[in-house]
Amino acid sequence: MELGTFVVVEHRGHPLNRLVGKIVGKRGEYAPGDLWCLVFVLNRGRSYLIPESMLKEKEDTSDLKKNYVVS
Repeated sequence: MELGTFVVVEHRGHPLNRLVGKIVGKRGEYAPGDLWCLVFVLNRGRSYLIPESMLKEKEDTSDLKKNYVVS
């Protein structure tokens, strides 16, 4: 996943499960080969560090691009 990609948190135990966000940064490793992603969660208006393994790329982003500035 690259910077600027819209993602959905897909982990049943995560408190932000099913929320949509945008990757705005990457940090060190959560586990070997699994990076921390800095995700701006649209519904909360904040950024959170979430392991990349708990994220899934959002398929249809046409509705998000209309409502949010995409750089």
